[in-house]
Amino acid sequence: MHNKPAMRLTLSALFLLACVADVRAQDVSLLAGQLKVNDKDETSFAGALGYAHPVGDYAALSLTYLNEGHPLDHHRDGISGQLWLRSKNTEQGLSFGVGAGPYYYFDTAKTASGDYNNDHGWAPMYSVQATWHFPSRWYAQVQANRVFPNNKDATTQIMVGAGYRFDGVPGNKLHLQSPSSDDTLTVSGGQTIVNSFDSERSRALAVEYRRAMIPYIDWTVTALKEGTTARTHRAGIATQAWLIRSLNKDVELGMGAGPYAALDLHDVEGKQSHLAGLVSIDTRYHFDKRWVGQLSWNRVVTTYHRDADVLLLGLGAAF
Repeated sequence: MHNKPAMRLTLSALFLLACVADVRAQDVSLLAGQLKVNDKDETSFAGALGYAHPVGDYAALSLTYLNEGHPLDHHRDGISGQLWLRSKNTEQGLSFGVGAGPYYYFDTAKTASGDYNNDHGWAPMYSVQATWHFPSRWYAQVQANRVFPNNKDATTQIMVGAGYRFDGVPGNKLHLQSPSSDDTLTVSGGQTIVNSFDSERSRALAVEYRRAMIPYIDWTVTALKEGTTARTHRAGIATQAWLIRSLNKDVELGMGAGPYAALDLHDVEGKQSHLAGLVSIDTRYHFDKRWVGQLSWNRVVTTYHRDADVLLLGLGAAF
């Protein structure tokens, strides 16, 4: 896997955790808008899901999933970690910010033969934003990003949307408050979407064991069956490290990354076993101390151009 993305994303998340573990305020935002390919007369849609921690009055750290839409011959998205400098933190009124940081992208690109490749790589991302804060903790936001990959099309996105500021849960994450609930077994079902221009789909199933290791860090082992399409017939075992934050007493948000040992019976070169990467974002809702609902997006990152999105909805029991 190029640049060992699973390891580097995990280290980035751990670095973010070390910086913000004592900060309770946290922002979650959803933005949408338009993308322009900088050197071409091409436009498309753009969207972003962001999580940010204010650090003091004038700085913040963020993790963002960015979808760069569908310009000609490219479907690109990725995950970025950024450092922000902002005007003084305010509970009401207007604030401004500038941010910069690394962006790991996944690009489904059409080849000269008419097929596709799944290209991966790092790029710098620069951002500016303006935010209007309402007294109710909601805020409206306008944000512009510039992405500059090497030997790839640079893009500009201008997006508008809304967000909400959470106080978080004082002390440890929710299910560490009771030592008897450090372990969770979750069964999930959903859909696999191959990252090709045809977006082949199949049913997906997963069984996940989750262990709360220390405050804000989880570890999981997942048996994943991605189902069968014309391009893939894959299943395997993944293990991931997670950065987890409690947004309130019921809801958690997390990002995980790690290796995925998979068996693919539709392999393009006849080699059936592969070591891929699995990058995930999930939200978990605690119905009570025992039962938890989980919604997750998972990206399978391959070296043989068979990347896939796995969308899962599940129910877990803590023990």
